[in-house]
Parts: sequence; structure tokens; C-alpha cells
Amino acid sequence: MLGRSADTGRRRMAGGLRCFFNTPTIKPPANRAFLERPIVIIAIFLALSLLVMWTADYPLGIWMKSFPAQLRGTARWISSLGTGLLVLSFSGALLIFAILAPAHKLRKSMRTGADLIATAAAFVFLAVAGGGLVDSLAKNIIGRARPELLDTNGAFSFRPFAFQADFASFPSGHSATAGAMAMSLALVFPRLRPLFIPVGVLICLSRQWVGAHWASDTLMGWGVGVAFALGLAHAFARRRLLFAYDANGRLCPGEQYKAILAVLRALIRRMPFIGKKTLPAAKSCPAQARLASRAFEIRS
Repeated sequence: MLGRSADTGRRRMAGGLRCFFNTPTIKPPANRAFLERPIVIIAIFLALSLLVMWTADYPLGIWMKSFPAQLRGTARWISSLGTGLLVLSFSGALLIFAILAPAHKLRKSMRTGADLIATAAAFVFLAVAGGGLVDSLAKNIIGRARPELLDTNGAFSFRPFAFQADFASFPSGHSATAGAMAMSLALVFPRLRPLFIPVGVLICLSRQWVGAHWASDTLMGWGVGVAFALGLAHAFARRRLLFAYDANGRLCPGEQYKAILAVLRALIRRMPFIGKKTLPAAKSCPAQARLASRAFEIRS
């Protein structure tokens, strides 16, 4: 049974990779949303970052030194969410579970739902991991000094290709991961966007509160993460995977999203004490009860 599940998982994984690396089946719409274009996002946040770097980084760096010590523990906890470990672990485990699900024992609708869940988990995992890797490479190439070196190196010290932690400030890696997490989850769960975006912004702010990054670093990091997640979403949509385009050229969930509801309903029915209706007790007929009593008296 385990061997069959592993074999099924390998086939499904190979099929998914072929779907992703195949030539896109559709072209991006001509009216594609302006703020969903990765190049536009990078350009906007780069301009904002350079403006903040020139005008506000130094005074904000001085302010960060006086951040209340009693709040630094909370700030560090919020900042730790920017590693993406929780989202990567959950999406990776969900992807493995969906791939190894016994597809041969499931109905067609449930197989479609399992494939969709695997695709969504793969999208979130790739967005968070890929956004973090791209940002890590960029910040080590640029080599900006961190705020902790303000007194010795100033706010505009750069050492390109240093590949040292002290000179890997711009753009912020935690902010890039936060941006990728927030945008990828907001695309997969559109109704929860008002929750994911503020949490991502809070992670970016916490990087300044703990004195790990300049304000311009967090701005550019957020832009890198959001742009990477949007670019990956467009790649999925052009291959008819998970996403589609609406009439206004905006990314939206594909039609196959409806299969998730069928999967959830099937899982709820199989859960104990859920989905099983208790049959009412049969009501006895008085006439039948009297006949049964007379028959018992005769036999007696």
C-alpha cells in the first residue's frame, strides 16, 4: 500500500512539474491590472525606498536606538514570523500529504480537489521560498551596512559582494518573506486579504523596531516579496493552474476552486459525530400494541 502511494505520488508530482514547465497555454490579458505587474511593483518600491533612504533613514535610525526596551521582546517575536518557517512547514507538509493521498480510492471530484490543494500549497511554498532566496542574493550583492553600524559607517555605507551579515541590509530578507507570504496567501484566500496584508506590514515594521533594518530596507524587501509572488501567480494563471483572469484583467481564483468545497463536504461527512443524522425512534401504533398483548395472553 505504501509502495502504491509512493508510486502514485511520483506520477502526480511529475505531472505537476510538466504542467508548470510546459509552454503557457494562454497569454496575459491586454488589460492586465497595473498594480499586479511585478515590474511596476519593483519600480514603485525602488523609487519609494530611494526617497526614504535619502530623507528619513538617518532620523529613523536615531529613533530606533531609543525604542522602549520593554517592547523589544514583543517586537522580536513579531519579527521572527518573517523567517517564513511556519508557512513553509505547513505548506510543505500539506503538499506532501496531498501528493501522497490515495487518488485511486477517491472520486473524481475529490481527486480534483486534492490536486487543487497540492497546487495551492506548492504555490505558497514556492512564493515564500523563492522570494526569500531572490532577496538574499540581492542584499548580499548590494552590501549595505545595517543600522547597528550607524556610528561607525553611517547611513549610506555600502560594501558590494561582501556576503557578510553586517553588510546585508538592503533589501530586508524578513520583509521580502513577509511580502511573499502576505501576497501569496491573499491570492489563495481572497476573503482573508484584510488579515494577511496588515500582518505582513507589521512584520516589516518590527524589523525597524529591533534595529535590524532601515526603513528603506523594509520597503524594498516588501516590494521584492510581493513582486515575486505576483510573478509566480501570473505564471500559474497562464498555465491554467489555480488562478485565472477576470474581465478587468485581475488575478482571481480559477473555476476549479469549487472542487475544494466538495472535498471539505466529503471530509466533514466522514468525521465522527458530524454529518450523521440520528434517526428518530419508531413510534409504536396503539392498535398493534393491543393485538400483541392479546396474542401473548392466548399463548399464556
